[in-house]
Amino acid sequence: MGVADFLDVLNSSPQQESVALVTYSNTSSIDVDLTTNYASLNAALISHTNSFCGGSTAIGRGVNDGVRALLDRGTDRPWASKVIIVMTDGIHNTGEGPINPAQNAANGGIQVHTITFALEADQSLMQTVASVGGGRHFHATSGADLRDVFRQIAHSLPTMLTE
Repeated sequence: MGVADFLDVLNSSPQQESVALVTYSNTSSIDVDLTTNYASLNAALISHTNSFCGGSTAIGRGVNDGVRALLDRGTDRPWASKVIIVMTDGIHNTGEGPINPAQNAANGGIQVHTITFALEADQSLMQTVASVGGGRHFHATSGADLRDVFRQIAHSLPTMLTE
């Protein structure tokens, strides 16, 4: 599972990284607020995966909730680098489009990476979302590709060094 690989890389980091989980289909929700408890993230993701019922794809709503999760004044760290990873079939079809939310995220200092995985994914749209969000777009054609993509992103995250 790609997210587990991502969390493994973060866990090996000398910093204590906080991660949140946002899911979206017709609507969007912050399923796990920023936390360093990676087991809770994995449990929430597995629960979501096991009960996945499909629906529409409201990518813009997902990005907006990602921004809210990162800027939550109860759990955020104002000095930390902030990154959103959008994983999607890449076919936005409901709610606000994802370009303006990605631009708003970038304006707020949040980098947006995108990962598409379906053959019919609108890779052009997701490349634009990543570009305006100051991130990179990846396309995964297999589970192994998805794992590699998450590892690449985790290894590319900014590092803050202090003395």
